[in-house]
Amino acid sequence: MVVAADAPATGRGALPGIETALRGAQITSAWRLLPDQQIGVLSLADHREATALEALRKHRARAGMSPPYDALTETPQALHFARLALAGLGERRFGVARFDDNPLAMLVAAAPAEAERMVRVRLGPLLYLPYEERTRLLETLETWFGAGGSAAATGARLYLHANSIRYRLRRIEELTGRSLADPAAVRDLGAALEALPVSRLGRTVGASRGNARRSYNDG
Repeated sequence: MVVAADAPATGRGALPGIETALRGAQITSAWRLLPDQQIGVLSLADHREATALEALRKHRARAGMSPPYDALTETPQALHFARLALAGLGERRFGVARFDDNPLAMLVAAAPAEAERMVRVRLGPLLYLPYEERTRLLETLETWFGAGGSAAATGARLYLHANSIRYRLRRIEELTGRSLADPAAVRDLGAALEALPVSRLGRTVGASRGNARRSYNDG
């Protein structure tokens, strides 16, 4: 397996002591420090992927993991997958992403220009709302997906009545021109939400949402 981690500064390792930690878990690894990334190749005998993941998560770093592979000749492709997984973290400050955890997000990361267009086409009007309403509607839509499309479960997670959730969902339908009763529309909106964090629009939205949260917390 290949691991790619963002360097916190030029020539500075993102995962100090990781080779020693992995060796203690009976995982052999070799690491190389590039100007912007720390790259590792791990030998995962006895299916120790979960052990490697646990060791990586002990660091406050951004890292991507490739799928396991069988031959060293596949390492360049695995490095590409690890970097796509890393890109799939979007604007998250730290975390470990595995390529196989969310293949759709990886495909989005591999095609940023196409992802940008998908976001504009599917979510465009919603993203140009004032940030309070935009944040509220995006949070509702994300939570609705996470709750399996249940307004009641979404309301429980957001501490709102289900009718309030249904009102917000109708507002999203009006803005996007897509019905959440249509499986194809749900698919498209879900893909656009996956693309949002890695798009330029998403970075702008993310900054606004972060400022909104900080203002709320400071108040």
